[in-house]
Amino acid sequence: MTYFNCHAHTMYSNIRLLDCINRPDKLIEKAYEMGMSGIAITDHECLSAHMEVNQFAKKFRKEHPEFTIALGNEIYLTDTRDTNQKYWHFILIAKDEIGHKGLRELSTIAWKNSYVDRRMERVPTLKSELVEIIEKYRGHILATSACMGGELSTNAYAMSLAQEANNMEAAQHHYQEIQKFMAFMLEVFGDDFYIECAPSTRKDQITTNKKLLSIARAYNIPIVVGTDAHYMTEADRPIHKAYLNSKDGEREVDDFYEFARLMTPNECAELLFKSFDADVVDEIFENSKKLQNKIQWYSLERKQIIPKVEVKDYQQVSYDIFANYPILNSLFKSDNVQERYWAHECHQALVQKGIMNDEYLARLETEADVIKYIGEQLDDCLFAYFNTFKHYIDLFWECGSTVGPGRGSATGFLSNYLLGITQLDPIRWGLPYWRFLNKERAELPDIDIDLAPSKRPAVFNAIRKERGELGLVQVATFGTEGTKSAILTACRGYRSKECPDGIDVDIAQYMSSLVPQERGFLWDIKDVVYGNEEKDRKPVQAFIREVNNYPGLLDIIMYISGLVNKRGIHASGVILYGEDPFDTAAFMKAPNGDLITCYDLHHAEAAGDTKYDLLVTEISDKIIKCFEMLENDNIIEHDTLRNTYNKYLHPEVID
Repeated sequence: MTYFNCHAHTMYSNIRLLDCINRPDKLIEKAYEMGMSGIAITDHECLSAHMEVNQFAKKFRKEHPEFTIALGNEIYLTDTRDTNQKYWHFILIAKDEIGHKGLRELSTIAWKNSYVDRRMERVPTLKSELVEIIEKYRGHILATSACMGGELSTNAYAMSLAQEANNMEAAQHHYQEIQKFMAFMLEVFGDDFYIECAPSTRKDQITTNKKLLSIARAYNIPIVVGTDAHYMTEADRPIHKAYLNSKDGEREVDDFYEFARLMTPNECAELLFKSFDADVVDEIFENSKKLQNKIQWYSLERKQIIPKVEVKDYQQVSYDIFANYPILNSLFKSDNVQERYWAHECHQALVQKGIMNDEYLARLETEADVIKYIGEQLDDCLFAYFNTFKHYIDLFWECGSTVGPGRGSATGFLSNYLLGITQLDPIRWGLPYWRFLNKERAELPDIDIDLAPSKRPAVFNAIRKERGELGLVQVATFGTEGTKSAILTACRGYRSKECPDGIDVDIAQYMSSLVPQERGFLWDIKDVVYGNEEKDRKPVQAFIREVNNYPGLLDIIMYISGLVNKRGIHASGVILYGEDPFDTAAFMKAPNGDLITCYDLHHAEAAGDTKYDLLVTEISDKIIKCFEMLENDNIIEHDTLRNTYNKYLHPEVID
C-alpha cells in the first residue's frame, strides 16, 4: 500500500516568509525512501524550485522510473485584491509541459499584481484569472482543495462547528459557500479537481476530514491525501519550530505544523484511520495514485535561445575582395538576414576606419568561421547575438548613457570592435580572439557592458517599450543562510527552559564571531565543527565549547545552514524575451518591486534564456556631467553624446 503525496514544500517557500526547511533533492530522496509512489512540489506561490527539481528528477528517474516527481504551486485564491481578506490556499499541479506553461502564466500574474496587506507581501490569484488561464490550458492542469487554509476546508470545518452548536443559520451560510465553491471548481476543472484531506490526530483536522468526505460523496469527487510537508521527519520538528520562531517570535508550530511532514504509507494510513474507515483510506490512497497517473514526465530544459532584433535586410551580393575568404563571402550571399547584416556592417566599418586590408580580412574570416561553427553546434544563428548587442549598444547611447570601451576577452574580437560593441582595435593592441570564442568551447559568449547608473532605468524602459513589459527582466538571485547567519538565526529561534525567548543577542554575536574567514569567505559550519584536512582547517574549539552550552543548538545551525531564505536581483544580468516570455520563464517581483525571473541565472539558462550583462559604473555619470558642463560653458561644441565621447575619450583618440 502506497500513496502519492500531492502537497509538499521546499526552502523556496521562504522567499516571502520563513516557512520550510526542506531542500528539494533531500525531500525527494526521503519521500522515495519512505515508500511514497511520488510527490508534488507545491511551494507557496513560487515556481523557483522547479528547474532544480526537474533536473534532479531527470537523473533520479533513471533508477526509479516508477516514482513521480510533479511540479505544482500552492496559490492564494481570492475574488478580489482587497486588503483585510482571507487568502485561500489552493493547489495546482501541471500534468505536462503545456500545463507547466499555464502555471508560469498564472504565477506571473499573481506576482505582477502583488501588494502589501497587514505588513505582509500578498500574491493572490483572482478566480477570474484562474478561469481565463485554465480555459487556455484546459486538460493540462489539475487542482486540489489544499489544506486547512483552503476555502473548502475552512467552510467544511466551520459548517461542522455550526451544526454541533445547532446554529443552523451559520451552518446554512457555510453550506452555500461550499456549494458555490464546488460548482466553480467543477466548471473550471471538471474531473481534474480533487478534494484534499490530511492525516492528523488534531480534532479540527479530523472534523474537517469527515465533512470533506461527505462533500466528496455528494459530488462524486475523488478525495486524496496531502501531508503539506514543511519538514521531513518528526525528528526535524524542533528545528522547523526554531526556524519559524527566529523570524516571527513564538508561533503555534507544535500544533499547527505538528503533522506537516513526510509520512510513510503506514504512518499516513494510521493517522487517517482517526478520520475514516479502512476501506475509505484504501480508496484515498488509490485515488492519489489515479491522480499521479495523470502526470506525465517532461523536461523544462531547453537549448538557449538567442534574442533577435529586426535588422536591415541587406541584399545578397558578392564582392571580389572577399573571394579569398569563403566564410565571409558566403555570409554576404546567405539566405539568413542576420548573417548578411553582420557581414555588411563589419564591411562598412572596415571601410570607414580605413583598415580594409588582408590582415584585418583574415582575422574577420577566422572570427566568422568560429561564430558560424558555434552557432551550428548551438542550433541557432550566433551572428544574431552580436547584432542584438549592436542594436542595444546604439540604444544605450540614444538613452543618454555612455558605453564602456569593453571588458575582458570580448575586446579581442575584431568584429565586436567593428560593430561598436567594444572600442579597442584588437589587431593594433595584439589581443587574441580565441580567449573570447573558440571552437573548443561551443557556448554562448559573455560580454559585459558598462552603463551610467542614472541612465539604467531609461535604458530598461526603452527596451521594454520596444520588446514589451516582459521583454527585459532582471535575473533573480537567492540568498541563503550563511554560516554566521545560520548561527544568529538558530540562536533567535532556540527555545529551552533557560532560554524561553532565545539566546541572548550578545552571546549569539560572540558565537558568530568565532567563525574564521579566509580571503573574505567564512568557513562552512562543517569545517568549523569538524575541520577540513584537505583545506588544512582544524575544528574551532572555542566555538564548539560555546555552542555545546545549548543542547540541540548545533543541530539547528547545521540543518539550516545553506537554506534559501530570500530573493534578490543580479547585479548586472538581464534577460531579453521575445513574443511569448512564458515559453521558458515565469516572473516575480524583487522586494523593491522590480520584475525578476523566477529562476536564478543557472536555472534560467537551463530553461533556454540568454543573459546580457549591463553593469553600471559611476565614472560614466561623471563623464556625462562633465560633457554637459563643458558644452554649457561653450568650451566644447554641442553634439550627440556618442560623437562627443568619440571625439575626446574614445580609446583610439586618447592613446
